Amino acid sequence: MSTTSTPSVTPVVTATPDLAAVVDTLTSSFAADPIIEWAIPSSTPDRRRYLDAFFEITTRALLDGGGHVAATPTYDGVVVWSGTEPATDAENSRMLADLEDRCGPCGPQVRLLMEILDAHHPTDLPPHVHCLYAAVRAEARGSGAREMVIGAFRELRIARGLGVYAEASSERSLKLWKRLGSEQLGEPIVLPAGPSLYPIFRSA
Repeated sequence: MSTTSTPSVTPVVTATPDLAAVVDTLTSSFAADPIIEWAIPSSTPDRRRYLDAFFEITTRALLDGGGHVAATPTYDGVVVWSGTEPATDAENSRMLADLEDRCGPCGPQVRLLMEILDAHHPTDLPPHVHCLYAAVRAEARGSGAREMVIGAFRELRIARGLGVYAEASSERSLKLWKRLGSEQLGEPIVLPAGPSLYPIFRSA
């Protein structure tokens, strides 16, 4: 992923982002993603409302658990990651119930997706964060937003000494993660009658 022709954009890392702006970028960037399409199909009436609910609830849960958002000043590029401690069973149950309630007819599928991700999260990794989302709006490509994403991961590895675990949602995104120095962990996570996710890890 070349960034040599784009201006430098220093990531703003915060535990109190403009959540509405974060959600808007995530919904816009992931609307056609195969994993999101599986969970909240494009044929779903009022789909935008359920997409917004999904990204709001999951992002808020990470922030409440000690996570952070890195973003460009205009939120055209965002990275969302967890704290270093996993959520408690009670916290996770509340999040799953909230997702199922607010995602309408897609609630059960959305809940299943999150349960599958949780079940496959490795338990033997060194200190790390879980990067749930990394997104750049299509119209912001070439503006330095992608470089901001790379800068956010550099901040985690060098300044904070943490590894980064994530699940690539397509073979294309897997290639991008590998170009950033990540390695694939084990076999893909295959969703029931659906696409695959690819667990990856970048050590500190």
